Amino acid sequence: MLMYLKRRHLEILREMKETQSQAEIEAKLPEEFQIRAIELYILGFAQLGDGTIKLTEAGRKLLEITDSLNLDELPDLIADTETMKMLELLAETGNVPENWLETLRERKLANENGLTEFGRALLEIYRETHPVVYLTPEIVSFLRGMPKLGTLDELITFKNSRLYGDNIVNALQAMRLLLISPPTEKGRAFATTPAARLALKAISMIPVFARAIVLRKEDFEALKAGRSNAELESMGLSDEKGTTEFGKAMMETYEAMGTVEEKVLPIYLLDDGLAVLKAIKEIEEKYETNPEILPTEKEIARRVEVEDLGAILHLLESKELVERRLVKNKDTYWLTEWGRGAIKFGTVSPDAMKAVTYAESGDVPIAEWVLKAQEEGVVRAGVTDKGRFYLRLSRSIRRRPFITRYDAAILAKVPRKRYIHRDELVELVRDYVGGDEKEITRAIGEAEAKGFVVELQNGMVKLTELGERVKTALENAKLQEIVRVKFSVTPTLYNVLRVIYENIETFNRIWKEKGEVRGYKMEEVDVIRKHLSLSDDEIKKALTMLRELGFLGSKGLTEAGKILVETYL
Repeated sequence: MLMYLKRRHLEILREMKETQSQAEIEAKLPEEFQIRAIELYILGFAQLGDGTIKLTEAGRKLLEITDSLNLDELPDLIADTETMKMLELLAETGNVPENWLETLRERKLANENGLTEFGRALLEIYRETHPVVYLTPEIVSFLRGMPKLGTLDELITFKNSRLYGDNIVNALQAMRLLLISPPTEKGRAFATTPAARLALKAISMIPVFARAIVLRKEDFEALKAGRSNAELESMGLSDEKGTTEFGKAMMETYEAMGTVEEKVLPIYLLDDGLAVLKAIKEIEEKYETNPEILPTEKEIARRVEVEDLGAILHLLESKELVERRLVKNKDTYWLTEWGRGAIKFGTVSPDAMKAVTYAESGDVPIAEWVLKAQEEGVVRAGVTDKGRFYLRLSRSIRRRPFITRYDAAILAKVPRKRYIHRDELVELVRDYVGGDEKEITRAIGEAEAKGFVVELQNGMVKLTELGERVKTALENAKLQEIVRVKFSVTPTLYNVLRVIYENIETFNRIWKEKGEVRGYKMEEVDVIRKHLSLSDDEIKKALTMLRELGFLGSKGLTEAGKILVETYL
């Protein structure tokens, strides 16, 4: 997993074609030879022996693809984690900012047509080559003490204040324990990866860490097969009984190096949502001594001034922060345990949470997200209790659909199977349904938190699998009606639709009976009431809305309704 490549690495590799003697190569290329040789070893391009340095299969491959390059035309640094992220994003989306393109051009990795042959080949090697675990006491000491997520300036300040050399940061990048983002308007960010956490957990099993721990592919395979040798035993990775607990922990680290998992959808909670949660808490406290005071929409409205209380209650319900119940024949809203936690920790934006969810998945967030996370108390040298709470919430809840007119417009305007730049999407949405840039940009972040789209570090947006399916449902419904209403699908509407879907035979019988169905039939209301804790008025409103928007026909469930239900089952 190539993550750090200097021109000097290529110069050493070229010399290795002629000789395997470290001393001979060092005599020709004395500058930091030992450091660069170890980096080549970590990267998986060289094998080091007593005074020898030999090419690996990956090293030979790298030599082949760089054979035709004039090394004098290349800058000192050819590739690091930020370059590889630029390269990946260019390959995936076909569009990166001009300053990134300039960097890639300078390194002969891209030209006006996109990736060069060298760029494509390097990306292939990066995906196929696995680095070696090479942990020295100095590397571990740095890893333990360093901030785990932040802006690059903070990492450099830490490194310089402790008098560490650049080689430590390079080695961590080579092992893919540390990632650095490409530059954006606010600078660069860095994140340690899940593999770095596993390495620290493994090292904590050793009382005194005094020697280098090395784990190559062949060592990993030996441990996996239960084989041992003197070298593995001397590092404490195995003993007479087989692989030790420490050995197993180091194997976990090795496996996690370079792995990027699917990202958790970032949850968000804005000021108006928090104000509503606090109002419900106040009513619940009064209810304990006076059971006549219930958290109805009307009662909540008396305690909090927000623009659209109904929409906020639906949104909070979609995130499992409140639950809706029929009490004394009234529709009421109660805090869940998650809702109580959210009151304790306060508001959080999608961008702040993306800093955490990207780092957690083994990817690198951009500086803008990290700064937002720091501002909102989600990150402070690492993920805070608040960040961990919202990460658990993001991972644990089963999101229920809540689709606003902005969501519908975003889904309508993002093309299928290809990326669109956020700035272009903002324009398309504004032309379609109106609104200002700030509002629409926020809505794109919220659509991402709902799982409809994903926005990458270069500002390119694409539909997710969920987004594709919801887009299909909306296209099959009455899209022009949907974008006119403030919100078309709420958890309540979805629950009503699901009851119909799950009891379709009963509803088919009701629809066959004589009698006009405009908004609803009382027989429909009676069946739904048995399955949901809702008042008759709410059920009637939901049925009427579902028919007006095309999710339900007068005598059956429409294709749009069926797709929507099945998408969230």
